[in-house]
Amino acid sequence: MLVKDFMTQNPITVTPDRRVDETLELMKNLNFRQCPVVEDGKLVGIVTDRDLRASLSKGGDARVGEIMARDLVTILDYTSVEGAAEIIRSGKFNALPVVSNKGELVGILTVTDLLDAFLKMLGFHEKPQRLEVQMPDGIGLFDVLQVIQTNSEKVLSFSAAPEDRKLYYFWVVNCNFGEVEKALRKLDTKISTIHS
Repeated sequence: MLVKDFMTQNPITVTPDRRVDETLELMKNLNFRQCPVVEDGKLVGIVTDRDLRASLSKGGDARVGEIMARDLVTILDYTSVEGAAEIIRSGKFNALPVVSNKGELVGILTVTDLLDAFLKMLGFHEKPQRLEVQMPDGIGLFDVLQVIQTNSEKVLSFSAAPEDRKLYYFWVVNCNFGEVEKALRKLDTKISTIHS
C-alpha cells in the first residue's frame, strides 16, 4: 500500500505573504492542524495551527512566510504506508507534505490518513472478528492458517505479537469458532481470545 492511495490529494495551501490571522481562520474553518505553504507552484514551507496561535499572541500582522517551518521533511507519493508511518512516528509529526519525483506538492499525509490505511490493511471495514492464537514451538503458521481459513468465509489479515512470536492475531469474517478450536486442539494449539 502506497502513500498516494491514502493521502489527501491537491491539499489546500497558502502563500508566504498571507496574513497569519487569515490563515488561522481558514485552518479553523477546515479543521486543519497544518497547511503547506507554496510559492510559484513550489513547496516552500509548512505552518501549523500552533505556530499561528503563538504568532498571534505576540500581536502585529505577521505573514505566514515569517513563521513557517522551512526545513521540511517530505515523502514521495510512492513511499510505502509503513515507511511513512515510521517517518511520522520518529519525527513526531502530525502530517507530512507528499511530493512527486519531480518535487511537486501532490498531497499531504496526516496521522488520520495513516490510521485509515492500517484499518484497511486489517480489513476493519468488513467488521472482522479477531482470533488470538497461542502457538507452541514446532507448530507451523501455515497449518494454523489452513485450519482458520477452512472454517472461515475469509481471512483478512494476520500478524504476530512483536514481543512474543508465539502469539498470533487473525482477522476473519464469519468464522466457525467451534470447529477452529477443535482442529487447533489436535495441533496442540489454542485460541486464547475471540473478539467479535
